[in-house]
Amino acid sequence: MDYWQHTRYMADKTMSIIDLDLPDKARQFFVAEWGIEKLHPPQEESMKPIFSNSNALIAIPTASGKSLIAYIAILRKLLLDDVGSKAVYIVPLKALASEKYEELSQLGKALDLTIGLGIGDSTSEAKKIDECDILVCTSEKLDSIIRNRSETMSRVSIIVADEFHLMNDSNRGPTLEINLTKLRYLKPSAQIIALSATVGNCEDLAAWLNAELIMSNWRPVALEYSTFHDLHLEPRMVQSSALSTQPSELKPPRDLLGPKSHPTWVALSDSIDEEGQLLIFVGTRKSAESEALKLSKRVSKKLS
Repeated sequence: MDYWQHTRYMADKTMSIIDLDLPDKARQFFVAEWGIEKLHPPQEESMKPIFSNSNALIAIPTASGKSLIAYIAILRKLLLDDVGSKAVYIVPLKALASEKYEELSQLGKALDLTIGLGIGDSTSEAKKIDECDILVCTSEKLDSIIRNRSETMSRVSIIVADEFHLMNDSNRGPTLEINLTKLRYLKPSAQIIALSATVGNCEDLAAWLNAELIMSNWRPVALEYSTFHDLHLEPRMVQSSALSTQPSELKPPRDLLGPKSHPTWVALSDSIDEEGQLLIFVGTRKSAESEALKLSKRVSKKLS
């Protein structure tokens, strides 16, 4: 079936999940289990290279739906285009690998696909890596698999590289680049889907992958930039949501209540009161663990 004739794709029309040329069970899962009925504009634009079996570099903001694009591409390959083949989903961190493994396991259970997780060296993990339909792994683990278990890669028909902008990272970039180079040599026909934040050299990265570049600043929620100093929170700039019909206005500045000696806790407490979320960056893993432990005690006391 010709996907574009089937959907009568138009750039100014939001595409529904039911329009996708996927098995009924897959479309029903997205709607019934994940509550996804329509594609966002960048997701819709990405369907063209995906369904034409082209490589694609998807460079769009966080929370715009990059993962769904990858999942659709994987399901198309494994369930329709190359039944019996294997997908590899590369991530930079073990924690992210575990998160994607859990999401894909939900899909796998509904669609009779087995999911493997490659982040360690256990014997049971190695067996699942060989037998699974979708392998989620870190770049470091994939490097080991390619060198020691190259036959495992013989079934690969699609490769997803998440957080692809880390190609520019001096620590993680070289391993990812080498892995992709080896996979392109071992499986030149495999489709590559790279998921990236918007970075300055997207065109160069897309050219290296021989990929179609899908780049957009579209975001489903407004993004507000503020400064926080001496418990004074002052909004500086806001990037409107693409779903909003009117431009977003800056909120008035305000002073948060709490001890100046613990500004992180004051910000977190305010986020809880506002029913929001807070992501805190610290210098080291040890510092992150220490800060999390201290804050968790305060949160427990606040909510009790």
